[in-house]
Amino acid sequence: MSELPDGWIMVPLEDLGYWGSGGTPKRTNPRFYVNGTIPWLVIGDLNDGIVTYAQTRITEEGLLNSSARLLPPKTLLVAMYGSIGKLGITGITCATNQAIAFCRTYQEVIELHYLFYALKNSRDALVAKGQGGAQQNISQTILKAHQIPLAPLNEQKRIADKLDVLLTRVDACQERLERIPPILKRFRQAVLTAATSGQLTEDWREQRGIQEVEWETTVLGSIGSVTGGLIKNTKRLAFTLRKPYLRVANIYANRLELDDVAEIGLTQAEFQKTLLLKGDLLIVEGNGSLDQIGRAAIWNEDISDCVHQNHLIRWRSNGNMLPKFALFWLLSPEGRASLVELASTTTGLYNLSISKITSIPVRVPPLDEQHEIVHCVENLFAYADRIEALNQATHAKVERLTSTLLAKALRGELVPQDPNDEPALMLLERIRTERAAQPVKAKRDMTSRKPPMTKMTKESVKEAIRQLPKDKFSFDELRENLTGDYDLLKDILFTLLSEAEPILTQVFDQQERAMRFFRARK
Repeated sequence: MSELPDGWIMVPLEDLGYWGSGGTPKRTNPRFYVNGTIPWLVIGDLNDGIVTYAQTRITEEGLLNSSARLLPPKTLLVAMYGSIGKLGITGITCATNQAIAFCRTYQEVIELHYLFYALKNSRDALVAKGQGGAQQNISQTILKAHQIPLAPLNEQKRIADKLDVLLTRVDACQERLERIPPILKRFRQAVLTAATSGQLTEDWREQRGIQEVEWETTVLGSIGSVTGGLIKNTKRLAFTLRKPYLRVANIYANRLELDDVAEIGLTQAEFQKTLLLKGDLLIVEGNGSLDQIGRAAIWNEDISDCVHQNHLIRWRSNGNMLPKFALFWLLSPEGRASLVELASTTTGLYNLSISKITSIPVRVPPLDEQHEIVHCVENLFAYADRIEALNQATHAKVERLTSTLLAKALRGELVPQDPNDEPALMLLERIRTERAAQPVKAKRDMTSRKPPMTKMTKESVKEAIRQLPKDKFSFDELRENLTGDYDLLKDILFTLLSEAEPILTQVFDQQERAMRFFRARK
């Protein structure tokens, strides 16, 4: 960012809070996981919002015997592996694995939601800093060195409040737009149901004095020819006659994808047998998914001299049924039900064969009614397609709106500046000065309570526990009375908890939603 509003500065993330990361208890030890009560987050639990649920829980012993740390609500979370920059704010007391960095913000310097939005705006920049092979990652060092624009604290709050309101509206708009595709899907299915049941042309028949639905019941094989295609093998590499051919990857429901059409070697007789003509209906023979079995589309001669592979079954009308009507029948709920019923399953793969396609039951209206049905369905589908295209375009605009609002906010253009706000630089320098003075005061206070400890030992920890004013205490309260390594203290506490007559016990306080220690009474 080349220019910043008055009172703003660029700062590294390390100046804005206490940073750390979690850890993973040994997976091979069931005592660390079975009947666990502590939510343990992985990247998949992050939702770019308030996190209130974890798929996995660990035990108190698992927490104590790993690098995982208990985090209180309102802790910022940032993914460092894979989905770099994915965010969350803890809404519960929880722990995380080592792939997630956490930040306990300095509230006198930065507003939590402002930092959240600043990092959301920085996601692409953080991803660009990723390192490694297939799974990119960033380290805490890279993350903490990343700079964001820091506004005066009061302006941060105004920006965060404004973004909360605007992005809530954006999310509501996206939610409404996401409801439209399922509605359109149900609409198309309803149209096909009406088309294949005769309901769609009730008025048309009434205008012509047709009292009853006069549709003949038959099977596809009786109103057209059903044939297979070419079997692909290495022998075809030697054939001099080569033609474009369609594969399963080219056929979708009422849609052809012709960007990738390969060629295949074949004989002249095979070419004559498998040559596709305008109006041929192509049906997918097999697929691992039952939803995809029998995908069908009509060939419109978009490519000259095109043939098809054996995994596509071709139906060619004898004139008694319009290809488009046959297609709509197979796409309808009734047609789909017939395809699913006929498909056989072996090791999870559903298959159709020439004989099965031949035996699909259909009802055949008179040709003039078929033309009317096809005309009505195409008009209604075109209407749905226009709505779908408009919805997609609107959805894309709404998605861009989030990044636009974030960028505008972080340029100082979303809310007005107040000249009375303390500039961010002065605020940061004042806080740094105050923090620099705190350790001296803390050390002086500490020496008045107890003699200095140069090395943390089991005995020094026991002595610190005895000197605590209350029987119930947190890990951080104990740590304030000791000098030494964080992980070393955890190891010592685990040892003390494992003794035959432990000096303390550990429980998860349900009321406070946090781990607490209790000093044993003599």
